[in-house]
Amino acid sequence: MKLTWNPAQTPVALHSALRALAAEYPLRETARRSAGTIRLEFVAGDPSRCAAHRTGAVIQITGGTPSAVLRAVGGALSDLVADGATIEESCPFTTFGIMMDCSRNAVMRVDHVQQWLRRIALLGYNQAMLYTEDTYEIPGEPRFGFQRGRYTQAELRELDAYAASLGIELVGCIQTLAHLDQILRWSEFQGVKDFESTMLVGEPKTYELIGRMLDAIGGAVRTRRIHIGMDEAWHLGRGAYLDRHGAPRKFDIFNEHLAKVVALCQARGLKPMIWSDMYFAMGSPSHGYYDPRCVIPPDVSAAIPKAAQLVYWDYYHNDAAFYRDWIGRHRAMGHEPVMGSGVWTWSQLWYNYKATEANAGACIDACRSEGVKELFFTMWGDDGAYCDFDSALAGLTWTAERAFATGKPEPARLAARFRAICCSDYAKVRGAGDLNDYCSPALLWDDPIIGIFANEGLPPAAYPTWEKMQQHFAELAQGLVGTKESPGAGDLGHARLLAEVLAAKMALRAHLIQAYDARDREALAAVKKEALALAGRWEVLAESWRRGWMRRNKPQGFEVLQIRFAQQSVRHRELARRVDELLKGKVTAIPELDDRPREAKGMGGGWRFLASGSIGG
Repeated sequence: MKLTWNPAQTPVALHSALRALAAEYPLRETARRSAGTIRLEFVAGDPSRCAAHRTGAVIQITGGTPSAVLRAVGGALSDLVADGATIEESCPFTTFGIMMDCSRNAVMRVDHVQQWLRRIALLGYNQAMLYTEDTYEIPGEPRFGFQRGRYTQAELRELDAYAASLGIELVGCIQTLAHLDQILRWSEFQGVKDFESTMLVGEPKTYELIGRMLDAIGGAVRTRRIHIGMDEAWHLGRGAYLDRHGAPRKFDIFNEHLAKVVALCQARGLKPMIWSDMYFAMGSPSHGYYDPRCVIPPDVSAAIPKAAQLVYWDYYHNDAAFYRDWIGRHRAMGHEPVMGSGVWTWSQLWYNYKATEANAGACIDACRSEGVKELFFTMWGDDGAYCDFDSALAGLTWTAERAFATGKPEPARLAARFRAICCSDYAKVRGAGDLNDYCSPALLWDDPIIGIFANEGLPPAAYPTWEKMQQHFAELAQGLVGTKESPGAGDLGHARLLAEVLAAKMALRAHLIQAYDARDREALAAVKKEALALAGRWEVLAESWRRGWMRRNKPQGFEVLQIRFAQQSVRHRELARRVDELLKGKVTAIPELDDRPREAKGMGGGWRFLASGSIGG
């Protein structure tokens, strides 16, 4: 669909957005009418609603906010407006946003963030958060974000201006208590360290550093809203703080720190929000965030600064009733929650549509019924950010459709919108999410000789046989044959390579154990060939991973994944060598294969857990 707009007849507030979109989409600025094009005309409307009505070669766009208008423009680009018809949508959320993890190895390139901003603007989002634990520049702090791909002040300002041109609020999301192990390992920050990843509450130097953090973010973006983190501070008060002050109630340590940080924010005109999980975990007998037995004492709730918004994050429940309960618990604390749901990318090889649709769908329904007005969707990079992050655009298309409509999204509309805005095939990108079945990242990273996950992570009651898993991934790979690289929203060619490697690795493991236990020389010789072939496949897969990473991200952080690729390649070659030594009689056994537990306990874990049987591995 080729669209045009006349700047003389278009509100000035929309000019920058339409010009930014024209860098990628068929949206031309002209006063002339041309054959084969559709003219966009804009009319002010209700802030919560958007509409597009077509009469011949003109589509009239109605909306009260830039995000509403651009959602309707996205519908026009998707050819969803038939002649004589009107599409009308509404969103119950005044803030409808995303959060991108830029802290776990992958820091998205500025130009790629800009591409994402164009896409989410056309989907109807009006807020974007960059989660940066230490990946932003603080003048005078050279070790802060050192070799981590940090955003410079100039880059943040550029992104802020670009987001604003599209009607998107760019919000900094930092950490001011925990999740700071990346900086606390450096000697110059030891004076503000409590324990491992947690800052030292009450230490003046802590608040000097936090002040510089706030200045760095607050000075680079125009919004006065800022997310200051403070989640998962499990070691709060257990290190240097304990040595200095003993063991006060954790609630009190937390609120003491929060009050100081909020005061620093207010002195700078900033409006902070924090993750709320610590209150619920501290009030739980089991220290669990989602424990229904948790009790937050009234004096603790009363001491939470009113200036701090509480963000209720929850990616794990598929029951709307649970979300409604927890929303009510936040309100009982005297705070209207901001809701943080999730589009699943963490510890995944590809966007996980199953978890997202079940859990985010229930969350959206609960927020709508409870009148929650602010909702955003996180996309994390736990365990190394090895997910093809662009595939998550399929999830964001789905969550936007679910928010702007009631009930499950209509497949044809989803596909058309995704094709036009994200430049890919929705069904194929979504279907590639079956890569995540059977804890596939653990299967992928598992050492081929030691086999920690193979031995401990696959209890027979929960998983099919190795042969059936191999068949699953082989069929998935076959279904992706012929797909071309689609960098707009996940590289389907890369997904095919992943499925092929997983299928080959499952087959190798099954053949290895059978041949080794039987000491079948012919089968062991075949295993040797399989292992060498798979080592070569890993090298091809590593090149594909590199292409995607460098297209999306800054180079720092990729070394983490390259170490893993190299390990897999060399360990498969080592397996072939060990089998060859067994066949030649140089050894009588492969000890790692003999050291297998009789019963799998269902243990899991990330790459560090699977790379070696030794902690130092």
